[in-house]
Amino acid sequence: MLYILLPVHNRRDITYQFLQHLKIQTYTNYHVVLLDDGSTDGTAELAKTIIPSITILKGNGTWWWAGALHEGYKWLKNNSCTENDYVLIINDDVIFKHDYLHIGVETLKQHPKTLVISTVYGIESGKQVDGGTYMDWKHWKSSLVTDSSKVNCASTRGLFIHALDFITLGGFYPKLLPHYTSDYEFTIRAHRLGFRFHIEPSLVLFVHETTSGIFHFRDETSYITFLRKLFSKKYTLQPVYLSIFVVLACPWKWKLKNLLLIWTSTLWKIVRYFFIIHYKNVKQRITQWK
Repeated sequence: MLYILLPVHNRRDITYQFLQHLKIQTYTNYHVVLLDDGSTDGTAELAKTIIPSITILKGNGTWWWAGALHEGYKWLKNNSCTENDYVLIINDDVIFKHDYLHIGVETLKQHPKTLVISTVYGIESGKQVDGGTYMDWKHWKSSLVTDSSKVNCASTRGLFIHALDFITLGGFYPKLLPHYTSDYEFTIRAHRLGFRFHIEPSLVLFVHETTSGIFHFRDETSYITFLRKLFSKKYTLQPVYLSIFVVLACPWKWKLKNLLLIWTSTLWKIVRYFFIIHYKNVKQRITQWK
């Protein structure tokens, strides 16, 4: 059995399209665990009409990505999984061909103690946007790689793993890393414990880059608004969570250096945007006076 862990939150139409792709898969021995973090748009109810056998775990909007997956982990742990069970962790905003599940499961069968990674391409750009990743701790940067032997981490956007291995790894840390970097911490932990990575070239996903929840600083006119964004769970470079990620995942020799880089960069943003926003406000007042 392939257990599909699918976190969702108020993307009814996107989730609908994902479930339609599931229904045409050549591999049918799967069970969907919908991890619905407080959706109010009828996502769960719609999913039940499309796949009646679906399991729905309901949150109240505070799970975020790691919390949702950890709930899925706890459900699987209590579900008496066997060595013939597999797990797919995946986003609901991806598009895939009819043999995607078949390729993933067959690849996993051939690779024990392995995390099988999907390669993800952006529909708008046509470029690879996700997949096997090499984290260079020394220079505090990551890069996509195509050689499985060079991978030391990956996201959970299309990640296949043996169910018993998933349970052995121990789930996620939703309090410490509620959203971004939680999946990288998970896969880095797996790598550290001796698990291998495998990039299967035919295991491909496509994603609309516009559906990402990532936001950037653009036209803030309030310094308070800027600070709220800077320390929001939705911001990929949120310094507190990045620091926790470093503490949990980074080799000891690079921890202090990377922590200093994070907070030096954060301090620079705080000072820089203070003057940028102050300048915008002064300029606006002068324009109004004229």
